[in-house]
Amino acid sequence: MSYGETDELALGDDEEPRLPRWAAAHRRLLAIVTASVVLLGALAVGGWHFYQRSLLPSPPPDGPFPAADGFAVLPCLDGDVGCPKGTVEGVLAMLRGMPEVASVAVRSAEEIRAANRASLIDPAELAKVDTSTVLPDIEGRLRRSADFGTVKQKLTGKPGISGIFHTYGNFWKGKADLAVSLCVSARMSAACVGGPATVAQRDAVVARLRGLDGVEEVFLQDREFGLRLAKHDDPERYVTVADVPEVLYVRFDDPGKARAAGRGVLRMPGVGWVNLVK
Repeated sequence: MSYGETDELALGDDEEPRLPRWAAAHRRLLAIVTASVVLLGALAVGGWHFYQRSLLPSPPPDGPFPAADGFAVLPCLDGDVGCPKGTVEGVLAMLRGMPEVASVAVRSAEEIRAANRASLIDPAELAKVDTSTVLPDIEGRLRRSADFGTVKQKLTGKPGISGIFHTYGNFWKGKADLAVSLCVSARMSAACVGGPATVAQRDAVVARLRGLDGVEEVFLQDREFGLRLAKHDDPERYVTVADVPEVLYVRFDDPGKARAAGRGVLRMPGVGWVNLVK
């Protein structure tokens, strides 16, 4: 049969066209093929949506906020102006005689230096830290968080005491190993001259983090959650949601991988600073 005869059979008026007859005879097959194409398209769209969702950071994990029952006393052992000279032993004796204080301990200057170095990510920042003037301090626990005001009042103006500060536990300790603070304003750090981080910049940082070796989870502490933490830690502090940065917290299968990961995102647009969670 020639090409012309085939064309005539398919389109001629004296015989039913072959395509409709073929379709009628294979209606079930066509239905299966059509359904398969639709299903594959839906799976492709759904797969892309799932992929996009998998890049989003998770909300903070459940758990109570840590008790704000700590305090630190900064001594002035060299007789600073406005601070009567005293001794560490004398300050310890005063603290141990207060019923509001549960425990106290001296933290040496070297211990403070080591803690400061341990939390930094960038070797350049390590080199800039001046630890030559670091003095030992005294850390303690209160029997009740509400007792801090009483303790501060009793210690203010006493010999050997330069300042008294309320301290608190870190909600993220044990839940994450790395904190990436996003820019909230140009004043936040030299890296934030472009202003607050955009959603696109935040998502790019999340995508970079999720692609790193050993990352188990990336959490987003949004501004509202950060404000709640700030108010819990220091109810008298004046802070608004506009002052609080978004922070990405990262958990690794091995905490030893956190420092290298932090260096990998430190210079990304929208990142204010990065530190280890200690």
